[in-house]
Amino acid sequence: MMTDAPAERSTITVSAPSRIHFGLIAIGDQTQRKFGGAGLMVAGPRTVVTLSPSDRLNLLFNAQADDCATRAVARWHEKFAPSEIGNLPLEQLPVSVTCLPTGRHQGLGSGTQISFCIAAALHQFFCGAVPSATELAFAMNRGQRSAIGSHGFFRGGFLVDRGFAESDKKLAPLDVQTAFPDSWRVVLIQPDPESDSNPPLHGQEEVSAFENLEPTSQREAEGMIRLLNESIVPAVVGADFQTFAGATTEFGYRSGLYYRKVQGGAYASAWAIEIVRRVSAFGEFAVGQSSWGPTMFAICESEASAGELVAELESGAVGSAPLKTEITSADNNGALWTTV
Repeated sequence: MMTDAPAERSTITVSAPSRIHFGLIAIGDQTQRKFGGAGLMVAGPRTVVTLSPSDRLNLLFNAQADDCATRAVARWHEKFAPSEIGNLPLEQLPVSVTCLPTGRHQGLGSGTQISFCIAAALHQFFCGAVPSATELAFAMNRGQRSAIGSHGFFRGGFLVDRGFAESDKKLAPLDVQTAFPDSWRVVLIQPDPESDSNPPLHGQEEVSAFENLEPTSQREAEGMIRLLNESIVPAVVGADFQTFAGATTEFGYRSGLYYRKVQGGAYASAWAIEIVRRVSAFGEFAVGQSSWGPTMFAICESEASAGELVAELESGAVGSAPLKTEITSADNNGALWTTV
């Protein structure tokens, strides 16, 4: 990243990966640390934000980005803008902002990626140096439960966040960040948007749901931590796919049971349950639900096995809902910046 403000403002583009979330370690105040969890930054779909000089603020967002992106511009102006910019009315900011996000509310962490892309790009555009993940998360009101997407925006890869201690006032720290095996592939599986009538919880509904979930016991949390420390993390580092697949599927199932009061079980819908059943019956994969869904993921050992799985899944509808799939890979780099 550039560290000095440019003499003449240039066009800046920031392209950020998506985030899949394997599950939380704990919920509620019964454990030593709250939340925590594991996840992976993936190469696609991407959120792309472009800033260019303009006479006044010009926002070019599609419908998927509109509310989140508009709030992100306003929050950056309120929290970070230098005095010569901050004293201007928002509508007089001399910049054009274009945002092309991944689909919203799909369990891919798009809200954090949109907010971070816009705030980081605006900071680069007007100030030069970009704030840290902790500073951005605090100012942009992100990372209040999972810190995976906030750290992953800058660092990419496979990540484990430690969760919050009662004394913590900042973004949850990372326990692990490491490169994910290059040859492994991620299949993203979603119901066809036109047939998905039950969007996942988000915003205030999500906050309320977390407040009403049963708290995790310390014993349950310690079991999740052992699964991470003894199986999942060593398997990622050692490229041991067999161990990774079984342990990650189990981790997601256990974490999903924390939401059973809202979801009715470990997964958000009968469609999701059927995806897990079909993927597991077809072969050895790490399969789970990312966040509240509806996106399901299946991590495969190779491009060939990913292609075979997609062909199997697309051979017919799951239940009454057709599905769409995308094969992607891990993003081990984080956001990409270009300046012209």
